[in-house]
Amino acid sequence: MAEDWLADVRKYVADADETVVSAIVKYLGIALRNRDSSLVSFTDTKETDRVRENFLKKKLGLTHDDATLDAAIAGVGEQMKGDRTKNRVTVYYLLAQHFGLLTLFGGAAGIGAGAAGAAAALAAAGGSDDDAGKDDDGASAAPLAAAGLAGAGAAAAAAPSVAAAPAAPPPPAAPVPQTAYSSGDGGGDGDKASGGMGWLPWLLPALLALALLFFGLRYCSKQEAAVAPATDEAAISETVTPADGAVAPAAPAAAIPEGAGVVAADREGKPMLTIYFDTGKSVVSNDLSTAASSVKAYLESNPAATLAVSGYNDPTGNAAANAELSKNRAQSVKAALETLGIAADKVVLEKPAEATTTGTDNAAARRVEVTVKG
Repeated sequence: MAEDWLADVRKYVADADETVVSAIVKYLGIALRNRDSSLVSFTDTKETDRVRENFLKKKLGLTHDDATLDAAIAGVGEQMKGDRTKNRVTVYYLLAQHFGLLTLFGGAAGIGAGAAGAAAALAAAGGSDDDAGKDDDGASAAPLAAAGLAGAGAAAAAAPSVAAAPAAPPPPAAPVPQTAYSSGDGGGDGDKASGGMGWLPWLLPALLALALLFFGLRYCSKQEAAVAPATDEAAISETVTPADGAVAPAAPAAAIPEGAGVVAADREGKPMLTIYFDTGKSVVSNDLSTAASSVKAYLESNPAATLAVSGYNDPTGNAAANAELSKNRAQSVKAALETLGIAADKVVLEKPAEATTTGTDNAAARRVEVTVKG
């Protein structure tokens, strides 16, 4: 699917960083080859939950509460509501900009990015769905305003000069949260005499200073720990190409899908596939047709190699039924691989020593592993 990702992003951010867009495209990898997975449906709560958990929390490393993160996602959806095709690259760019974390994709550091993104999302979203129709606008706007402060703090921490002076005066965008507080009823008599806002000029600099300090320390801690970024979509193998001369980080653990899905990865320098299943099912996900390209290419380059297919199950239910289910899942994957053009004599069913996986999440246990032999 030919797509000018940069042009689409620049419909919303005129000076969008081409380096950042390219990095996001590489991060998403094969997801962009499929029309459905290259778009984001803001009306599908399961989809927006994945964006929150996999991109905002795992990739960007955000620790905000779910309401704040959902408000940011809704804000981007509102911003793009006039666009029939809501491209995933553009959605991720706008979210990273909103939280001031374009630097994770090679963008330039800047305090204004997070605060400006928060203001735009706040104006567009108008609070979460749960707050719709209520009179208390301050309650619905506050989480997103806080997200703006947090985004500004994270971006400022990337610049040494700002991190060294956490008590710097607030940026020009700081007045945005003032709107969220201005609808309050006021406090005691002294507040009423001054319009209920006498305390606000002191509160905002204090909040901003705390945000800068907190995220500055958190950013430094992340840098020292050298934690590799987490992957995103469950059925997608996403990698980021290291810069020339740089040492490639260790491959991150792929996210396990909720139910059926396929994850492509490498094991000891050879491609492998992990096919996950719904509870009690042996139906192979359609994602296999795309993910299997890596093992097909390896077999073509290494004629002596074969594929070992091993089925597993979770520990719940009847042991005999589970053993049969593991075998059926392995047979279904073998048949699917043959349908994709891999010769039958290249796909060998291999019963594992222990088909029932314990001590891990049940979703991770319901799987079939396809590994290269030879």
